[in-house]
Amino acid sequence: MVDDPLDIFDPKHIYPTQDSAPERDKGKKSILNMNTKELREHFKQKREEDRVKKHVNNLHARDEYVRRLEDQLVDLKSFVSFNKLEPDLEKYRNKVKEINEKKK
Repeated sequence: MVDDPLDIFDPKHIYPTQDSAPERDKGKKSILNMNTKELREHFKQKREEDRVKKHVNNLHARDEYVRRLEDQLVDLKSFVSFNKLEPDLEKYRNKVKEINEKKK
């Protein structure tokens, strides 16, 4: 027989099995498969994440201070890019980094 890298009459090609299938990521464990301790931890963590998200979203949407800071940041970034001051900004950052390293 000819040395063919793909033998179409090979039984593993005719009858594919689960062994040849690519392995999927297990990912997170399903809630249905968790025991009570894991369920408590899961829901405790989810509750904490939801609390933090709610707080951050309220802060972003309502706080005037945060809104002003965002506006200042956008203005600064646009000013630096419009006047092509990126090299000067990098020099300033390096100087500040050196000063902070000397203090330590």
